[in-house]
Amino acid sequence: MYNIAQNSESGGTKIIGQPTFNSIQPRTRFQLQTSTPGRIYYEVKQIGDAAYPLSKTKDTVIPRSERLVFEQQVSVRPSARFRNRNRLAYCLNDALTPLDSSSVDGFVIFEGVPPFTLELSIKNIAASHVDAMTVQVPTNSWKLDLPSYSFTSIGPHLITIEKVTDASSCEQAVLDPLLRSIWVDVAETAAIIPFERREDICVGDVTQFQLEGIPPWTIGYVEKGDLNY
Repeated sequence: MYNIAQNSESGGTKIIGQPTFNSIQPRTRFQLQTSTPGRIYYEVKQIGDAAYPLSKTKDTVIPRSERLVFEQQVSVRPSARFRNRNRLAYCLNDALTPLDSSSVDGFVIFEGVPPFTLELSIKNIAASHVDAMTVQVPTNSWKLDLPSYSFTSIGPHLITIEKVTDASSCEQAVLDPLLRSIWVDVAETAAIIPFERREDICVGDVTQFQLEGIPPWTIGYVEKGDLNY
């Protein structure tokens, strides 16, 4: 008979099982627990044989100081997810770096043993082009920060977590399909461009301008007349 214990949140250990097994051989194997991550302890509490079966010596236990104890570390399978699904907004030719350090948008949360290797794909929907990016993350959280990548065309872009590995040898967990992708809206920089370059405009003439960016626009202008304005 042996105890199976695990570290508790209060700082001690808690018993999670007390199985008994039989063996006809002078050696055997324990059934290890892998359903929950953390430190697992196996402690032999009683032992019996054909001459002294446990059914007759159930009240006799091995002193704690003499018990066979071994430990097992169960690692979490590495995973990564975006903290939320809020859309990000960038301007044309912006680099993919944090725009607001106080915002939680664009944060990636990791589970596992750091450091992490994160593989991302950035899909330009308009151009049907996909870029693959790999980043090393030393902690369990990271805000999208890829200064080597710039948005070269306007329209929606989809950033997807493709793969994550950590310092353990465990394969990655199944990624949450709802939180493994985030959308980025890329807009033109606001600008106003005249259709024609005329210095002199007659009374009644109409001059036209082309606006770039996302409507509505706010346009400020100054009227000049007799050099007084």
